Amino acid sequence: MPELAEVAFACSVWAKGVGEKTDEVLVHPTSRVYRDLNRAKFIKALSEVVLEDARCHGKQMLFGFSNSRWLGLHLGMTGSLSVKSTDYQPAKFDALVLRQSMRCLVFSDPRQFGRLRLHLENDLPRWWTQLPLSMLDPKFDLQILVDALRKHAKRPIKALLLDQRYFQGMGNWMADEVLWRARIHPAHPCGLLKSRKRSKLFEKILFVAYEAMRTIGRHGKDPPSGWLFHVRWQDGGLCPETGKPLRRETIGGRTSCWSPTLQRKPRL
Repeated sequence: MPELAEVAFACSVWAKGVGEKTDEVLVHPTSRVYRDLNRAKFIKALSEVVLEDARCHGKQMLFGFSNSRWLGLHLGMTGSLSVKSTDYQPAKFDALVLRQSMRCLVFSDPRQFGRLRLHLENDLPRWWTQLPLSMLDPKFDLQILVDALRKHAKRPIKALLLDQRYFQGMGNWMADEVLWRARIHPAHPCGLLKSRKRSKLFEKILFVAYEAMRTIGRHGKDPPSGWLFHVRWQDGGLCPETGKPLRRETIGGRTSCWSPTLQRKPRL
């Protein structure tokens, strides 16, 4: 599933259409991304309006159009955004195509776990304004992490990092990267993290979030060499720091990767 930086880059792709009017709206007749919407109303709302704004928050995107039209977009597991030529015709998995005079904005989603929302008011939709604080917000501080650890003391730390109530945009690879850099086993119970480890964890959350945005989010490129990101899915993958084998196992409901040498499971 696309995470913080991938979503930011996807949003920037559609941002190329800001300032242009939608000449035609093409919707997939059966895609589940419209499960909360009336297709006819959706087409009417986004026809002949100008894309004025593109923004993202965690894994969510919001596109503002003239005449108080707001389009919310979540990529789900397999969603992607692209820009095509003006004569582009929808392909099999294209859920939405917005045809403009200079380009087509395309949302594709083969597995249809993504979601579209439509808001027709002057103000920003509540489901957007009530999203939790971003990890990139200056107000995001250590106390947020400490409170979450205390509230979910028995949960494995990997599961907590994936909780969007606290860490907007954090996904599987980012959580593994953070824990590897913090030298914390993904199954470590939240309530057993000592103060020094909590501070280290917070430091690495910010590092991974900002560095991912600097590389993936800005340019669509992979993180620098030496990141766990590059080897975490390789069979027989080796820890970038120790050169010793990595391990993969389901923890907190998700496949997790860690370095047994650096990330030791605590004795309970």
